[in-house]
Amino acid sequence: DLTTAPVWPALSYVRDGLIAVALLTLGIQLSRTKFDLTDGAVYISSFLRLVGAPAAALLPISLFGFDDVIAKTLFVSSAVPTAVNTVLVAIEYRNRPDFASQAVMTSTLISAVTLSLIIYLSEILFPLV
Repeated sequence: DLTTAPVWPALSYVRDGLIAVALLTLGIQLSRTKFDLTDGAVYISSFLRLVGAPAAALLPISLFGFDDVIAKTLFVSSAVPTAVNTVLVAIEYRNRPDFASQAVMTSTLISAVTLSLIIYLSEILFPLV
């Protein structure tokens, strides 16, 4: 049982601070990002994440014959916006952090509409009996 290990309290503090540090880093990166609203790649990545991923998730859901609750969970979770960790990795490896920041921000804003639609669609596709 690792919870009795002497380092467990330190690991708990790190775990609890991860979200705060990730959001702080994202905020700093967003303040430095010059948003280019004409960058089509950002919109394509957001479309693929928010619409393409749920469409692609239908194949394994039907292929493996998941139950209604599991199918709903997989379908809805496939439609969440791009993770903040994307920005952290892009910053760490100096690989287009501006694009990653824009992708996270854009997909998060658009997901207010698409995620609602996906949840509604999940009720139609996978009704609870």
